Amino acid sequence: MTDKTTVTDMMAAYAQDAVDHAHASSGVALDYSLDSIKGVEEILERLRAALPRGFWAKLLGKGPSPQDVDQICKMYGGYLGEVIRKAGGGEWTLDTGGVPGQNTICLRKGDRRIWPVDKVQKRLLNGSEYSVWVYGQVVVRDWA
Repeated sequence: MTDKTTVTDMMAAYAQDAVDHAHASSGVALDYSLDSIKGVEEILERLRAALPRGFWAKLLGKGPSPQDVDQICKMYGGYLGEVIRKAGGGEWTLDTGGVPGQNTICLRKGDRRIWPVDKVQKRLLNGSEYSVWVYGQVVVRDWA
């Protein structure tokens, strides 16, 4: 991130990368509507199915690399956050209080904070019980 690039600029760029990736890889059109998060949910489920499971699969390196997973989380977390921001407000910022010594990207509205990138990572790695679709609806409802 350059001196002139803001966290908002960076996350908007990640969100656009998610739009492009969704279209190219799955034919899913993401339009920044709350309803479009259903498409993100479907894509994350397909990506989750491609992740290596178990010791031998991880050892053999099948599936996306940790760097690929990190990039996917930033892209789709940026998209999720942008949808929430457009629907319910908020601003992207760096949170310095969550993890000592680390800056974490979060979406802030007033004194409330959410971490869409982390939510996407939980969905991708842990499954549908971390639904981004439900999360988006709840956050927008509660932030209104």
